[in-house]
Amino acid sequence: MPEITLMPVPRGRWVMMCPCGATEIRAEDGPRWAAFDLEKVDGRRYRITCQACGHVTEHFSNQGAMGSIRSASS
Repeated sequence: MPEITLMPVPRGRWVMMCPCGATEIRAEDGPRWAAFDLEKVDGRRYRITCQACGHVTEHFSNQGAMGSIRSASS
């Protein structure tokens, strides 16, 4: 299955899209993601889980402010 897409869009917003069709657009300073779980794994590596289908993708980001995150359990 293709990866969950996470990318910045104009005006400080972010968009996340899962291959299942779940999509969310949020402001840089907005609340937590509603349709996705975003967990910091280490450094700039994040684990993203779609709440609709359970699909999981890991992303490495050079960008900041991807939204509220929580540390992944070891």
